[in-house]
Formats: sequence, C-alpha cells, structure tokens
Amino acid sequence: MILTSTCIAFSGFKPKQIGVPMGIKKLGICYVILLVIFLMAFPSTGMPQVKPATIVVSAEGLADPNFYKDKTLAYDEALRDAKRQAIEKAVGCYVSSQTIVENYTLVRDRVISKSEGAIKRILKVVNGGIQPDGFYHVWIKAEVLAAPIRNAVKALSRMERISIIKERGNPTFSVGLYIISPDSWGRRVPCEVCNREIANRLRSFGYKVISEDEANRQLQERIKLLLAQGLTREVASQIVKKPSDISINGVIKLRRSQRVRLASGIEVQTTLLTAWSIEAIDNHTTEIIFSENFRPPQGVMYNDEDEAIMDVGSKVGDVFSQDIFKDYILRPTHDVILTFSGMPDRQLAKLMKKELLGIRSVLNVIFREFLAGGDTVFEVEFAGSREQFSDILDGIILKALNAKYGKDTFSIREERGDIVKIQVNNPRAITREKLEQGVPTQLVANVSQERIKEVVKSPQLEDKYKDVLNL
Repeated sequence: MILTSTCIAFSGFKPKQIGVPMGIKKLGICYVILLVIFLMAFPSTGMPQVKPATIVVSAEGLADPNFYKDKTLAYDEALRDAKRQAIEKAVGCYVSSQTIVENYTLVRDRVISKSEGAIKRILKVVNGGIQPDGFYHVWIKAEVLAAPIRNAVKALSRMERISIIKERGNPTFSVGLYIISPDSWGRRVPCEVCNREIANRLRSFGYKVISEDEANRQLQERIKLLLAQGLTREVASQIVKKPSDISINGVIKLRRSQRVRLASGIEVQTTLLTAWSIEAIDNHTTEIIFSENFRPPQGVMYNDEDEAIMDVGSKVGDVFSQDIFKDYILRPTHDVILTFSGMPDRQLAKLMKKELLGIRSVLNVIFREFLAGGDTVFEVEFAGSREQFSDILDGIILKALNAKYGKDTFSIREERGDIVKIQVNNPRAITREKLEQGVPTQLVANVSQERIKEVVKSPQLEDKYKDVLNL
C-alpha cells in the first residue's frame, strides 16, 4: 500500500493540526511544500518591502517677467510654480478638477500647501524662458509621492471629503499561477485551485479579477482595433492598454520524494515543493511591484495537495487584497490614445503636446505619430478612471482648447475603448501665432480667478489678457 501526502514548507507560521495516519507520524517532520507562499518571503518586520508609490507628472510653470524684472528671479518663480502645478495635478488624482476650481483656496491651503514636500525628485527641467505669450515658462517632469497627498486629502473634514474626494475605479487584476510537476511532464499547468482562491479573495475586497487567458484574449482584440485604425503592429503593441492594471504571475515546482517503507509495511511517498517564484507587475508602468524566488525549508505536512494549494491560494489572496498594493491600486489614472484628425502640419501637431500638458487633468503626453492625411497620435495619461474620461474630455480638455482656438474648433469624432478621435473642424484656426502668442491653455477654461492672479501680476499682462481672462 502506498500513501501519498503533501508537505508544505513554511517559516514563522503554525498551521492548524491535521490528522494523519499513525504510520506517517513515525516519519517525523516531512520535507514540506507549498504553504502560504508570501508570508514566507516576508522580512523580519512581517511585511514585504514595497517601494513608496509615486505619480509621474509633467507640469508647466508660469511667471510674469514684467513683475519680477530680473530673468533669474522670473526663472526661480516659474520653477516654483511648475512644482506647485505638479502637486496640483497629483492632487487632481484624488480631487475632481471642477472641485479644485470651485474650492481653489480651500484645496490650496488644506491640501496643496501641505503636500509641497511630496515631490520625490525632479526628473527633467526645460527652461523655456520668456515666450511670445509674455510669460516666463518652465516645464518639469517630476516624481510625486502619493501618500502625503492622500493623507492631506483625508485630513479634510467629513463634509469637505464628501464634496471633494472623487470616486476611484476598482483596479483589475489578472491572475496566472502555474504548477510544474512530474504529472505535467515538465510543462506549466494552470494551478486552478490556487488561482480561484486568489481571485475569490481579491473579489471579496471589491477588486475586478480576470484570468491570464482572458487578459491575453482582450489584449489581442485591442491590438486588432489599433491595427484597424492604421497603426503598425509594432506601434500597436507598444501603446496598447493592457486589460488588467496589475498582473499576478507565478510558478510552483513540485516533485515526489523517494518512497519510504515503514515498519508496518506501508510505503509512504510525499509531494515536495522544490522552488517557487511569483511576481506582480503594474501594467501601467511595467514596474515589478513584488518579486520573490524561494526554496523552502522543512516544515509541516498536509493531508493532500489540494488542501495545501487551497491554503496557499487563500494566504496569497490575503496578501494581494490588503495592504501591499494599496499605494498602487489607488492610483486613479488612465491612459488613452488621443488622435487629432486634420492638423495643418507636423510641426504644429508636435507643438500641440505643450497645449495638452498645460491642462490640469493631463498628467503626461507622448507624441507618437503624424500620419498621412493629418492624423496626429498622442498617448495621454490623465487623472481619473476610464469611466470619467468622457466627462473630462468634454468638460475640461476640449473646453480649454476651444476657449483658446475658437468655439467648435475641436469636437469628438469617435470614442471606442481606449482610443478617442478628435476632429479638427477648422484647421485654419490652429496657427503658430495663436499657439505661441495666445494665452496659455492652463489659464483658460476650468481655472479660478485666484490662480490667474497668481501668475498675471503686471499691468502689461493684465492689459493683454483682460478680455480673455475677464480681468
């Protein structure tokens, strides 16, 4: 007679006692596998070491050179303003843009000012100097710590939070853990029990979960959609938005121990965990949030492999559904492909990137392509969930552009999935003169008078923009 049981290796945890045949007890402690994978990997503090979550933001700072006189002073003020704008954009990930406008003084004093130390580092600075629009411009790309901003927002009174904190869309996880065992002949076989346990636990915390196979299917559908828009497969593969926000992947390697004959004549053969590896990837940034490789020590025995794997799945689900990823899954940002049809020429199309960066809800912009027929492709990251994007597009982005270039110059032609096509109805309205000498987009539409007064300080600029900015 042969008894087969599963042993789980685990350090620092005492599982429930499970009844086993007397003959097996004579073996002593088995070589063990598969127990609560993640807790094994924790350092002495009991929690994994996760890097602080950050939000990368591109921002434009303005200063009135007529007021500061000296160019060095104007540059310093424009740089300070760019940092404030970076913080304000990051705050916009947790506070609606409209609320910032309507409660600018409150948000500035209670949130933005208390988050000024949140800039972790400046990744890039572009000194634009005095531009034809009359302002001194500085552009920066900054890495902003999310925690201080969230804490400042949470510090508002209950009534303030009700009106200010905007709802976050639930993140989507894809889960794909695999087993390599003697029964699989060296091939990776989906660990259905483990995946199901992890998925159930994540769903119990309100997260969306799809399988790795479903994520791959949706990914190919999105690539086909981009190909149908005229993009090459290479470009489509680079810019396509993955169906899941966070991917959990891992491999569990099993082997059988040698058979042991007990004094009673019973033969015992155990299943051992030889190694495992698991990682979680933020699909927005391709950053590996968590990664661990492990070879287990000796440990405790379970009755069978299914019970062991279910326990592993449950514990891993606990870890993934609680504190480890809270700094990542609370990032309410989203990427879309924004296509402008009918831009006059490539140079003006590239300059449109700066116009978009001046808008509060736009965090980052990448110029991708200028296609035949005047189609310009941008990859845009904005503050908000995909469900909120239609309102942001209509009420903020297009509103700001039309306020500068003329009513109905831009309109939405098509919105499908993560691809939005904007029609330039009046290409003649987009001129280099208006683009360079017109009022900065950050000061038109969806901006408070307090913000305008922060940067328009001299009689010269007040006189130039009095009609446009209602000064």
